[in-house]
Amino acid sequence: MKTKFRALVRDLDAAALDELRRSVAAELEGRRQQSAIKLEDIHPRMSAEDKQRAMREIARALRGDEHA
Repeated sequence: MKTKFRALVRDLDAAALDELRRSVAAELEGRRQQSAIKLEDIHPRMSAEDKQRAMREIARALRGDEHA
């Protein structure tokens, strides 16, 4: 699969490669938004696991990290 994908990407012209980049970025952002912690999700009775997840998400956002 990697070899076929690399060959496909290598054959793209600059405009198509830029469009692919934008499409992938939009898909990643959409997936990140689906799993993102929202302010209304944070409450005192959260499980320890959920608190840790919220802490990691907040730290990621503060760093400006694009990867979840």
